[in-house]
Amino acid sequence: MADKKKLLYITRYSLHQEFNLKKKFDGQLNAFRNLGFDVFFIGFDEKYLYLINGNNKTIIGNTHFGFPSYLHTLFYNDLHKAAVKVINSEKVDYVYWRTAPLWNSSCKVAQTIKRNKATFIYEIPTFPQQKEEHLNGLRKLFSIYSDRFTDKFNSMVDYYVLIGEDAGGHYKGKPAINIENGIDVSSVPVRKPKCEETIHILALASMCYWHGYDRLIKSLAEYKGDQKIVIHMVGGNDGGCLNEWKELASKLGLKNTVVFHGQLTGKALEEMFDLCDIGVNSLAMYRKGFAVTMELKAREYIARGLPFVCAVEDPALVDPKEALWLKITNDESVPDMEQIVEFALEMKKNTTHVLSLRKLAENRLTWEMQYKKVFDLIGGNKV
Repeated sequence: MADKKKLLYITRYSLHQEFNLKKKFDGQLNAFRNLGFDVFFIGFDEKYLYLINGNNKTIIGNTHFGFPSYLHTLFYNDLHKAAVKVINSEKVDYVYWRTAPLWNSSCKVAQTIKRNKATFIYEIPTFPQQKEEHLNGLRKLFSIYSDRFTDKFNSMVDYYVLIGEDAGGHYKGKPAINIENGIDVSSVPVRKPKCEETIHILALASMCYWHGYDRLIKSLAEYKGDQKIVIHMVGGNDGGCLNEWKELASKLGLKNTVVFHGQLTGKALEEMFDLCDIGVNSLAMYRKGFAVTMELKAREYIARGLPFVCAVEDPALVDPKEALWLKITNDESVPDMEQIVEFALEMKKNTTHVLSLRKLAENRLTWEMQYKKVFDLIGGNKV
């Protein structure tokens, strides 16, 4: 058998703390391995940057925590220096780079990729990017700064991988491959429903305004029925809306029925999935200008076997043989809690929904299926 081809994955991967996208990054890395690549990536902690390849972990640079806004500024320069070292020393065949603000050092990495004749694949995880520029001032400033390097950087990209709107096969004059978000099904346990009389609703997120859980809270406030309902808000305040939504729940008299748990992981998160009858996807993607998305949250719900409420189109959620998710409007209106209750009660009766959702994840939603599209087009991994 020929030697495995080497693939370097570049992203901001923390080794010393949990972060929202860790499951996605790990799933992508495992998919590359399962497709037969010898996978390298760069991780960091409070002191060092490391090159990681299987069980091998080698220090390749220093981090500089303590510098103001380090992770949004000078970190990238440190990451790029490390990436140049790896590309030169390991002679990788492919570089798969998840989009980040462009710096002058980004161009130096791209030049190193080309000099070593590696194939350069650049992922844009929310396409088109322009629809996110309004989110905060820092991102807008980065966008303006990055524009200085866009043309030079783009000239060195071989293939774009786009998650979002269909680009028709090309982006900025280069071949573009549209994929969907996937999931590493093997890393996600199947839920064991408890099915209490109370309806338990899981709202799992980093609490950004486009998650739209204010709509869900208002919906519960307007509910006139006699079914007992508890909404479980699970996630930290990375998105900045947690306190606002706590205040809203308190103002509407829902302190006992909208419970804020903070971030949960491991066994505690598994128990929450077992308790809840349905989940809720982002309900306000219209605030970002999106009508179509491929949410990671939906894929986790499906893999775990949790029916859910959604508000946007998703290419993966087509032609279900049974109603395993409830579609509501993607706008500012208050959802009808009666409709959500009816859906939850129907799911409580449906004894096969967990298995049906799990099979959907296994058959349609894995990262391996997504990346096979990429490397089939590139003419990729001949191992």
